[in-house]
Amino acid sequence: MEKKAFAFDLDGTVVDSRSDIVSCVNRTLRYYNLSELPFDKIVSYVGNGARVLMERVLGDNLSQINLDEAVKKFREIYLEHCVDESSIFDDITECFEEIKKRGHYLFVITNKPSPHSEKILKHFGLFSRLDGLYCQDTMKALKPDPVTIYEILKLYPVKPQDFYMIGDSKVDMDFARSGGIRSIMVGYGGVISEEEFISASADYKSKTTSDLKRLILSLI
Repeated sequence: MEKKAFAFDLDGTVVDSRSDIVSCVNRTLRYYNLSELPFDKIVSYVGNGARVLMERVLGDNLSQINLDEAVKKFREIYLEHCVDESSIFDDITECFEEIKKRGHYLFVITNKPSPHSEKILKHFGLFSRLDGLYCQDTMKALKPDPVTIYEILKLYPVKPQDFYMIGDSKVDMDFARSGGIRSIMVGYGGVISEEEFISASADYKSKTTSDLKRLILSLI
């Protein structure tokens, strides 16, 4: 049997982490005596890592607040509260189980730091199922830089055409494309708009978690 590999983004693909991220961003803003931001505004800033998130959140306040310190404070707060309200999306556990049961490789590749990622994945009982976890502080470069794809292809006996990146953002699709592997765009994460999902360039698209489960079962 030819081995296949499935790499999942974390936020918006495996877990719905929006409530905890929003809550922790606003906790950080309160720490700096700044006004809280609306849920949808903060969610619209998510997708390119904590540094970009806080840069967008702070905006004009960056003239008075050190960005590195603000990112550190946010990460401290988020590590403590990252599983307060987060939930795993329907069908994801079954997708993981089927991939592993049939002998294929399973990864999570995320621009989130490893302490937060491990805590979330262990909380939902998924960490032990993975063949590898690649995070902001363990990758040589963040997505969409394809260096992590190249490293996995060197370490595991899988062909690029049998390697699937599953994510909810253009960053994930660009990551897959630049690394020469297949891409699966999901539309259930609650971050991207319907228009972004429709217009996204991907090899496959799954609007719902049920769609994703059916697609993965057909691929394995």
